[in-house]
Amino acid sequence: MSKIEEIKYLLHVNGIKYSWLANELDMKLSTLKYLLEESDIIDDELYERIKELIDSYQYELDLFEEDPAENYDLFDEANFAAGVGARIRVFAKRRFGSYTKLAEALGMSPQHLQQYISGRREPGTKMLIRFLRVGCDINWLLGATERVESYRVYKLESEVKKLRNTISKISEIIEHSKK
Repeated sequence: MSKIEEIKYLLHVNGIKYSWLANELDMKLSTLKYLLEESDIIDDELYERIKELIDSYQYELDLFEEDPAENYDLFDEANFAAGVGARIRVFAKRRFGSYTKLAEALGMSPQHLQQYISGRREPGTKMLIRFLRVGCDINWLLGATERVESYRVYKLESEVKKLRNTISKISEIIEHSKK
């Protein structure tokens, strides 16, 4: 997933509007839309700033402002299949690091998993239960947004992963210094 795709995904998952982000960045909305929708590259410094803003975003209930660009058609079969496959792909990368590891955790072959990712098959009840058991938010998988708790768990898992990497590097340095 590219940096721009990651930002767009996080904005969507957290329900953050481009207008809020543009305001926080002191940037015109049209400029931000160009950077995220039409540009292929984003500056590392801007990327880090946007990630900080997303992490610090205060979840608010906005009852009166509607985004007319949103599509509420829940029964569009083509988008449903593509959406589930794309979400499985994101979940595999985010939680397990690869499709193969996710397939192992689900107790299936990578080829079988690929059928769900490509949209050739749709997950049934038993498959959804398997996804639930490996930590996937089923509401999110089926097209709704992730709950705030899911995002917080993801952030904590990321922090744990970083800390484990740091500990292993420290262990390597200690081992190397003993020699």
